[in-house]
Amino acid sequence: MKKAILIITLLFSGSLFAQKAEKPNIILILADDLGYSDLGAYGSEIKTPNLDRLAAEGLRLREFYNNSICAPTRASLITGQYQHKAGVGYFSNDLGLPAYQGFINNQSLTFAEVLKGAGYTTLMAGKWHVSGKNQSQPWQRGFDHSLLSENGSYFDQGDYGSDEKKYYYEDGKPYKLEPGSFYVTDVITEHAVKYLKDQNSEKKPFFMYLAYTAPHWPLHALPEDIAKYKGKYDIGWDELRKQRFAKQKELGIVPKDATLSTKNADIYDWSKLSYDQRKQWATKMEVFAAMVDRMDQGIGKVLDQLKQTGQDKNTLIIFISDNGAPAEDWVKWHNGATRNTGPVGTIGSYESQGKNWSYASNTPFQAFKDYVYEGGISSPFIAWYPNKIKAGSISKGTGHIIDLAPTFYELAGAKYPAKYNNANTFPLPGKSLVPVLLGNDTEVKRGEPLFWERAGNRAVRDGKWKLVSHYPSYTWELYDLEADRGETTDVARTHHEEVSRLSTAYFEWTKRVGAVDFSTIEDREPQTMKDYRKSKVQDPVSTGGGGLQ
Repeated sequence: MKKAILIITLLFSGSLFAQKAEKPNIILILADDLGYSDLGAYGSEIKTPNLDRLAAEGLRLREFYNNSICAPTRASLITGQYQHKAGVGYFSNDLGLPAYQGFINNQSLTFAEVLKGAGYTTLMAGKWHVSGKNQSQPWQRGFDHSLLSENGSYFDQGDYGSDEKKYYYEDGKPYKLEPGSFYVTDVITEHAVKYLKDQNSEKKPFFMYLAYTAPHWPLHALPEDIAKYKGKYDIGWDELRKQRFAKQKELGIVPKDATLSTKNADIYDWSKLSYDQRKQWATKMEVFAAMVDRMDQGIGKVLDQLKQTGQDKNTLIIFISDNGAPAEDWVKWHNGATRNTGPVGTIGSYESQGKNWSYASNTPFQAFKDYVYEGGISSPFIAWYPNKIKAGSISKGTGHIIDLAPTFYELAGAKYPAKYNNANTFPLPGKSLVPVLLGNDTEVKRGEPLFWERAGNRAVRDGKWKLVSHYPSYTWELYDLEADRGETTDVARTHHEEVSRLSTAYFEWTKRVGAVDFSTIEDREPQTMKDYRKSKVQDPVSTGGGGLQ
């Protein structure tokens, strides 16, 4: 009788093993410099069958935000804090203030530190970009295993960055590879698959942070991938943008009556380029597409490994990008052209796609990486969790990278500690996405605005309203994103009360997170970053621009 009661009790309440098995594995995949429309599931012609499958079997959000550029996005993503609060308010450079020290502080816990405390194996492969002064490396911030590979070239470890970044690092030790014998996207994938194989014997849930460097410049790709796109981009960026916008409407990523942002004045006129110039520019986009393609192939291998071990049935996968497609021109920045000793795509080249193609990558939005218009801060968002997330669903969302940490902690049953290693931790400002992912909510019920500041560029989003200013201007622009997500019509002059309300909220936020007026610290900006900002300015084709320099 007692035995029967025990069996019935286990059936209804669940055994300890069953309860443990309910904790999901979590994989967070981050692309670098991928535009909003660069995946098939978001309107692209680039072959991304694995990510498209995750989208078809999962959820896509129309509105999901990042921090417009690499390091500040990663700091917020990894900690769940606004980037200034985490210590990376500007970039991975120390500008002399706690909010701008350039690496994650001890009061901002990484998701590896929190999830490890909840019984997770913590794994990382790829780009980190939030460490400095030999502090806040992944092996110092809660990761059981990590491959750190964040320097420039895809074929050569030692051609870019400081001495400490000459090599990749695995678990804190140099991981050296022979130049020309590897392709970094494949190296990241191989380590991710290896870590998944190794952890399977531990019988613990795992968290993996898979941070590809693709498709960030330099434009480097494998010949077999480039071959798939030969001639694909001879149509030019204007026609490509039209095609992607039409597909986005068909997919339901943008409404049928969506507004397309106004073309930037300095985007080259494709029709005025010579035949040779068109071919040179088309080659750039062929290589960019090949880089995205190879990343998707790697994600397919990760999915295959999950399926082989049966872990796919209890794994949440989130895919996002760290910022919009970039405006910078490597040829004009930091003497980059001196590295061009071979065709675009090869080990000797060092090109970027430039804002002309990024104009199409960020369809249907305005502006680029480092700007806080929609083109700079909007990311594709795919969530996949078999039998938990409704297949083929698309929601508004209005999520932000600060929301992912509380989402993971809720699903994992992880407690966010008030104190960790004798440091008082900062509270999490984000909201869990669980009601949107697994419930009936179509967007985050935040109850407060979202805020951005990056090198003087500022923005506030609250409901349908978005307030924006672009440095060095201090003039506020106001957009109604429900009617005009392309940010084509500034309505600040007719809605003074909203400008006042949102700007007041912005300045109150800066006090809470430690953000300062950029003009007060601009003189501390490294010369390379000053050159970077200047490199985004492009001469119109009418004044002699339009070809490769």
